[in-house]
Amino acid sequence: MPERAARRPPRRPGRPATTAAAPSRRLSALRRAQQRTSSSAGPVDPASPASPVRPGGSAGTEPAGGRPSRAAVWRRVRRSVSNPGRGQLIAAVLLFVLGMAGVVQIRVNGADDTYSTARREDLVQLLDGLGSESRRLEGEIGDLERTRGELQSGADTEKVAREEAEQRVAELGILAGTAPAQGPGIRLRITDPAGKVDADVLLDAVEEMRDAGAEVIEIDDSVRVVASTWFGSDAAGLLVDGEQVDRPLTLEVIGDPHSLEEAARFRGGIVSEITGPTIGGSVQIEQEDRIVVQSLHTVTDPDYARPSSPPATPR
Repeated sequence: MPERAARRPPRRPGRPATTAAAPSRRLSALRRAQQRTSSSAGPVDPASPASPVRPGGSAGTEPAGGRPSRAAVWRRVRRSVSNPGRGQLIAAVLLFVLGMAGVVQIRVNGADDTYSTARREDLVQLLDGLGSESRRLEGEIGDLERTRGELQSGADTEKVAREEAEQRVAELGILAGTAPAQGPGIRLRITDPAGKVDADVLLDAVEEMRDAGAEVIEIDDSVRVVASTWFGSDAAGLLVDGEQVDRPLTLEVIGDPHSLEEAARFRGGIVSEITGPTIGGSVQIEQEDRIVVQSLHTVTDPDYARPSSPPATPR
């Protein structure tokens, strides 16, 4: 059978012929481009500390991309702490002052939480008592201003001064316990079956009544409570100004009845203390339109205190 000559398939029109030299040309082009890049960047010394190191290089150099390594960051922080600049010192002082102010404010807020846990009813009662005391003081200011105006007017000054002095003597006699008194108030009866109401509890009751605006206080129709009154106890029982008082205790208090009762019933007040599990007593409060106090306090001359001359009036 005769051999046939190998026939090359005809080339398609418009398609270039693939030759064996094409890969060689591409490789040469890549090498020339690499040489141009290396010549433009200059020679690179791998041992130079300023030469860039790829990720994973030695510590203390900056990796590719311009981001400093962790060791370099810590070195900068230690350098800033050991040798701070002026701006850093000013910022530290300002932060210290701000921190101290914050601590002081927190302590003030923490200390001023006396009524933060109080009930709404207790706060309303407290506000009512403060309102009554404010109205009483405003009325007293008005009376004093009216008296001053009458004294300054010059019309019958001697009569006005005499009446004012007599009224002042009567008021001081009531406060000192040397004159009888009457007026609205409350009658407070304390029943103490276990006998646990001692001098401290009785003193707390008197102080709460004074804080609520009490003007006159009498115990068991026999002892007038004044500024110098003291409370104690002996084998026989409770003593008030050296006189024994019997149980159940009765306190007659002259003042605004509503304010006095609310002060006694305020949570944590004298009623809560006496009726609590520690004492186990009971308290009965009655508002009265007229309470008469007849007991008087015996005034004794002081042994050591003497009147002093008033201070010089500043010019």
